[in-house]
Amino acid sequence: QSSTTGRYEPTVQDILTVRSYFLLLRTPLPNELIDTILDEAHYWAHSTVTVEYPVRAGGWGSADHMYMRTLPLAIPGTEGDFVFSPQEPRRIRLGTGPNLSLYHRLHPCRRIVFNLWSHDQGWSSSPSEWHGTYYGSYSWWDASVETPQQEIIIRPYIPSDKVLQRNLHAVGKARHHTVEWSHVDGVTSAEDQNSLENRGRGRSSADGIFVRNLKVGDCIALWVSARFPGWAMHAKKAKISVYWAV
Repeated sequence: QSSTTGRYEPTVQDILTVRSYFLLLRTPLPNELIDTILDEAHYWAHSTVTVEYPVRAGGWGSADHMYMRTLPLAIPGTEGDFVFSPQEPRRIRLGTGPNLSLYHRLHPCRRIVFNLWSHDQGWSSSPSEWHGTYYGSYSWWDASVETPQQEIIIRPYIPSDKVLQRNLHAVGKARHHTVEWSHVDGVTSAEDQNSLENRGRGRSSADGIFVRNLKVGDCIALWVSARFPGWAMHAKKAKISVYWAV
């Protein structure tokens, strides 16, 4: 099927059909090798959720606000592209489509792509050389995992070393940031960590742990936050694409 970007995105049925071809060979390939081939080809199912509505965190409002959440990972009925709006609520039926046993992996997630549109309050009393950079920015996006056995989530008081994306400091016009996390990401060098920090991301945010730990049925919650007097987070739009192995 074609995604909202016009790029071909395989469906679960497409992937199952390709898997079956490998089993029709004179010497059928073992499932472990088929898994590797499909992973190397990035031949994964996906679920994309887009939400667009203005939210302000900080200032005189709440310091933290859950902006959106994804659909449960690898659950039938969740693949494809979805657009949700608080002004036009819609229902979807989960559990429809192929049987859950097709998603045979405990940790099937392979990649997450965040597209984020936001800005801060547009001014700051901090040194002017910080303006237009990510240094000293206290408005940001974060991601957390929601499980069927959800525990209480404690939001960090300031951006942690796992922060998803900070806003540019004292820039009042919305900017578009794209953040991609992969299951093959690993511990990065000090140079790479500095590069992440210079792009407004947490120094340890690209270690792959978040992706590898997601289980079938988990959701990703996207948060907007701001701290300290005068700081505000203005979220405009977000899109999260989650890819998983079948």
